[in-house]
Amino acid sequence: MRLSVSGAPRREPVFSVAARRWGAWLAAGALLLAARPSPAAAAEPKTLLRRAAESVSALEGRLAVAVAREDYWQTLEPGADGKAAREERDLLSEVVWVPTDDAFVWAFYRDVVAMDGRALGDRAARLQQLFSGGPTAEARERAQTILDESARYNIGLRRTLNNPTVALSFLHPRNQPRFRFAANATGRPAGAGASQPDEEAGTLEVRFAEKSHSSLIRTPSGTGIPAHGVLWIRRADAVLVRSELDLDVPGLGPSRITVVYRPQPRLQAWLPVEMRESYGPRGEAGHLETVARYSDYRKAEVEVQDIVPVR
Repeated sequence: MRLSVSGAPRREPVFSVAARRWGAWLAAGALLLAARPSPAAAAEPKTLLRRAAESVSALEGRLAVAVAREDYWQTLEPGADGKAAREERDLLSEVVWVPTDDAFVWAFYRDVVAMDGRALGDRAARLQQLFSGGPTAEARERAQTILDESARYNIGLRRTLNNPTVALSFLHPRNQPRFRFAANATGRPAGAGASQPDEEAGTLEVRFAEKSHSSLIRTPSGTGIPAHGVLWIRRADAVLVRSELDLDVPGLGPSRITVVYRPQPRLQAWLPVEMRESYGPRGEAGHLETVARYSDYRKAEVEVQDIVPVR
């Protein structure tokens, strides 16, 4: 399968001593104030989401034909019966983000230039050169062909959904109305302990679920796969620092894509540094685990260099 990217009130008790009555009222009032969030706290998620939308909108320009290196490790686990062999693959790719006017905000193109340490012909900097004159229709069409060609190097599920900015695009102003958002003010990413990175401190945990009848993520046959998951947004500047995108893939089961974002000074933006994918239940045939890491961010029109290591 390939994935692409709607009572009655209680009576006050009677006390024989007035002082006890006042004490009870004061205690009840204190409990009520403690249980009910302040107006400012209740408004914070809405305000933060608005600021996050502004942040993502501003990012469109910074990711206008941005290039990075992707080191991508994939592992296909055998089933519990042990009949299938474990399969591994190591891909090195040039990846490019190009702004669009559609729901995904950025088109993401991948050109695999090496597999398991072996260069795949003369492919270095093809995407950079392709978009050096801007995101023209011809360049997009050619880049899509390269993306489709590169997808065949994935093991397991054939997919082009392995795009680290998919969940980021959900925060864009044109996409937020498609989702229900609910904040859980934990201030800490799931599973974070004492070693939590400073970049992930002071975040608001925001759960999201797609409510639109027309899902953004679909199979080639047109079946929609509603997206849901968690976003960790930093309170200080409303940037996304971590995302978990959960999908129930037909014929495969629960799947998750987790992305970590960190500052990239060259582009003056928080961008993906790691993407982890998990497709299908663990212990069953076809379960796929991947780790992708992103580095060397730059603008396509500024630098052109060979990212294939010498072997």
